[in-house]
Amino acid sequence: MYHLGLTKHDAKDFKGIKYVCIGGTNDRMSNFAKTIGDKFGYPVKSIGIHKRYVLYHIGPCLVCSHGMGGPSISILLNEIAKLLKYAGADSLWIRMGTSGGVGVNPGTVCISKQAVNGALEPYHETIVLGKRVQRPAIFDEGVANELVKICEELKIESTIGKTMCCDDFYEGQGRLDGAICEYTLQDKMDFLDRASK
Repeated sequence: MYHLGLTKHDAKDFKGIKYVCIGGTNDRMSNFAKTIGDKFGYPVKSIGIHKRYVLYHIGPCLVCSHGMGGPSISILLNEIAKLLKYAGADSLWIRMGTSGGVGVNPGTVCISKQAVNGALEPYHETIVLGKRVQRPAIFDEGVANELVKICEELKIESTIGKTMCCDDFYEGQGRLDGAICEYTLQDKMDFLDRASK
């Protein structure tokens, strides 16, 4: 697990991991790790090399950043999956982060039941050995429902929906402020309307 600075021999320390919490930025996930440690009384152990990602072991939790974009998160997911497979850990993975909610009030917690790609298709597509490979992107419905229940108990507005993951921050998300923008505001709004439906 080169990018994490870990080897197969390190895996023995992760057998008890029950939750993997993943988010974009190093600072956000470092703060989240500290919060988890403080709240539940676990020591926060910094692990790995912290060049590209931060990684913390807090009791039954593994907290890590994934950087920005598909390639970055793909590397992290591969290496964490290998680490936990070697460890024999059975864990629930949760990705946390900000999102632009379409058709919901600002501040709503959006809980994903499925991911769609930039073409609004329900799978992740990648190129493997020159061929397109599509993998389903369906999440655990029971976990989604449990998170909604927790939000209700805490009186936090939430909704279950789909999350779009793009290969590009600017054009892929219909932003108008990139260096290249070959569409209009109306084109963007039409796409967002289609995504909402």
